[in-house]
Amino acid sequence: MHDYASELRYSALVALALFVGWLIRRNELARLGYRRHPRHGLVGLGSLLGAVIGSKLGLILFVPAAAVFNAALWWSFDGKTVIGALIGGYLGGELTKKLVGVRFSTGDGWAISLPVAQAIGRVGCFASGCCYGTETRLPCAVWNHGAWRHPAPLYEAALLLVLALVLFVIRKAPRPAGHLFRYYFIGYASLRFLVEFVRGDEHTQLLRLNVAQWACLLMMGWMLGLFVFEAASARRTASRAD
Repeated sequence: MHDYASELRYSALVALALFVGWLIRRNELARLGYRRHPRHGLVGLGSLLGAVIGSKLGLILFVPAAAVFNAALWWSFDGKTVIGALIGGYLGGELTKKLVGVRFSTGDGWAISLPVAQAIGRVGCFASGCCYGTETRLPCAVWNHGAWRHPAPLYEAALLLVLALVLFVIRKAPRPAGHLFRYYFIGYASLRFLVEFVRGDEHTQLLRLNVAQWACLLMMGWMLGLFVFEAASARRTASRAD
C-alpha cells in the first residue's frame, strides 16, 4: 500500500529545508556583499542547475543498474544523491562564473545554509523511513524495515547542525574568500563518511568502503588539494616579489 502520509511528511520537511536554507543564504549574501554584483544571481542559478544534474548522475553510483533509468526520470529529493548534488552544484557554480564574468569566490554564501537545510531534510528522511541504518541493540535503536536499527538520518542531522554551528561561529574571522565553503565541504564529507558505517542501504564495496565513502574521500581530497595548490601559488608569488 502506498504510504501517502509518509511522502507528505517528507515533502513538507524538504520544503521547510529549502525555505530555511534560502533565508539563511539571503542573509549571508547581504553580509558578504555578493548581491551587489549584477550577475551574482546567475551563479546561484548555475549552482542549482548543476546540483540537480549532479543528483541525477549520482544515481548511477547509488542505484542498481536496472533502476537507473527510471530513477533518473522520477523527480525526487532522494538523499542518496546528496553527494552528487554537492559536486554538481560546485562545478555548475564555477562554470557559470566563468561564463558570466564573476571573478570572485561565491561559495561562502552557501556554507551555513546548506548544512542547516540538509539537517532538516534528514529529519524528513527519518520521518519517511528511508536512509535507514544497520541493525543494532543500542537504546537509541528505532524499528525500521523489519528490525531495530540505528537512526542514521538523525545521526547525520545532528552532526550537520554541529557543523553549521561551528561555521556560524567562525564565519566572520579573517580568511580568504571561499574558504568557509571549503570547510563545509570537508566537514560534510567527513561526517557522511562516518555515518555510512551505520547506514543499512546496500552499496558496492571496495576495500571495505562503499561507493559513498569513496566519493567522500574524493571530496575531501579535492578541497584539501585546492588549499595546497593555493598555498604553493602564494609562495611562488612571494618568491618572485622578493
